[in-house]
Amino acid sequence: MKYLIDSNIVISYLRLKEKVVNKVRETIKKGYGLSSVSLAELYLGAEKSKKVKHNYQQINKFMKIPAVKELKTDRRVAQEYGKLMAILEKRGVKLSGMDVLIAATAKANNLIILTEDKRHFGRLTNFGVKVEVC
Repeated sequence: MKYLIDSNIVISYLRLKEKVVNKVRETIKKGYGLSSVSLAELYLGAEKSKKVKHNYQQINKFMKIPAVKELKTDRRVAQEYGKLMAILEKRGVKLSGMDVLIAATAKANNLIILTEDKRHFGRLTNFGVKVEVC
């Protein structure tokens, strides 16, 4: 597995955004992890939408792709989160706890975050988090 995909990649893929679909097709053989935090964000979005059932089906279908593996928050991720959040707070960098938890999942599993969110995750590259913007 090489990449930890952000929820915005999944959303853009499901919406058939050409740039993201092409990136997924060219990199999926390397394997994808999806943080349980990102999965929670996807289900939240589905619940807030007008097509709840349809969106749940789309998310569940995506999660059945053999190259996609859910990565849960375990002790290694929790430790990385603590380290990363403490450093960010000391340096005055404000990021949501959810984004830091996703970044900690990537760091703990030595993965590259694949995202469309350069603004948030791009700020973490100075802290040992590998990020590739699609």
